Amino acid sequence: MPIGSPLERAREKVHLADIPTGTVPLEPEPSPGVTDSSVSWSDAWRRLWTPLDPDLIDAGYRGEWLVAGIRLLIILLMISFPLDQFLRSPMERDTQIVLWVAVAALAEALVLYSAVRRSWGRTWIGFLSGFLDVSLVTLSLWIFLRLDQPLAATNDLVIFPVYLLAIGATALRYDWRICVLTGASAIVEYLALVSYSAWQWDLVPLAAEFSWIAQLGRLGLLGVATLLATSLVIRAREQRLLSTRDRLTDLANRGFFDDNMNRLGAIASRSGEPVAVVMIDIDHFKRFNDSHGHLAGDAALKVVAKLLSVSFRTTDMIARYGGEEFAGLFPGMNMPYAVRRMEELRATIEQLPVPVDGHGNTRNVTVSMGVAVWPDDGASLVEVLSIADLRLYQAKHCGRNCVVSTTLEGEQGRRRGDKRRRRP
Repeated sequence: MPIGSPLERAREKVHLADIPTGTVPLEPEPSPGVTDSSVSWSDAWRRLWTPLDPDLIDAGYRGEWLVAGIRLLIILLMISFPLDQFLRSPMERDTQIVLWVAVAALAEALVLYSAVRRSWGRTWIGFLSGFLDVSLVTLSLWIFLRLDQPLAATNDLVIFPVYLLAIGATALRYDWRICVLTGASAIVEYLALVSYSAWQWDLVPLAAEFSWIAQLGRLGLLGVATLLATSLVIRAREQRLLSTRDRLTDLANRGFFDDNMNRLGAIASRSGEPVAVVMIDIDHFKRFNDSHGHLAGDAALKVVAKLLSVSFRTTDMIARYGGEEFAGLFPGMNMPYAVRRMEELRATIEQLPVPVDGHGNTRNVTVSMGVAVWPDDGASLVEVLSIADLRLYQAKHCGRNCVVSTTLEGEQGRRRGDKRRRRP
């Protein structure tokens, strides 16, 4: 972003002392032409292990549920074959080994399926299940080595494709890190198996039955599968992000807000922690647009949205609800704290300069806010949102540029009787 741009001047106006306690300050932008390898590596490492957006975690967990069910179904169908062989020849060493591997696979499938049903490890179970899936395939191939059949292990056409299935399934988790970990595990494990086989049984002279070129081709196939799965996840996440963001302000859009409100409502009902809901509206926005033009109106929305986006925790959510309205969800925030934070935010917005032309001229805007808290103000977050919207309406009629956290007597009935709602 060029220094001196309208948004940059607005950001410079918001000093750290003006931002309420507990907020996330803006990260400084690097100077042009200056690089810091240590900072770059640390930032990259931090981003690598930063938890995903809660909505992406939910989507990935639904994918994990699907994978767990399919895994269990496939193993239940396949275990009948080694079980039948064991019942026919219980004393044979080969059938015993195969059966034990099948039992281990069934145990893995049952444990993972049970964990997913109980919502255990929502942020890490995908890493574990992906690694265990490819490790189980490698274990199945190692059976041939235990049976002194190295060529069967390195030339197998039935078990090896399951590697590709396990890697492909990672695309359902919405996390490219799981794709990379699972694919890398498959490549390393299979390379170790082939290298050990070639060294232990001296397979290189058997050119007609063993070829390193063919094995490298298999490893390349695993790499391509990993790349495709990772690309699919990244592309899907980009599309999902575009569908959930407001293009002008880069905040969440109303649809995404409503979906997260339902999710937070379910979490709050289990934990019992309060959830504050805030409705925010820029005062006299139509008059501001008429006086200074729509570009200035867009600048006002961006400046307010930028401050909102950096003023709260990562667990909170701010969305552009429509027009000049914003909405916020704040888990664990009670009414006194919510009112104090919103008052601080309102006072900060009042001081923000909004550029109205290309000559450095600025104006200020104010906002009105309505605050409500679950469960005190409603049995569901939908009801609480309605109460917050009602209090925003009251703030408009109480002079604007204020925060309203209580419902005035008789105001709710008057609001219901309004046939047409106007917000200057």
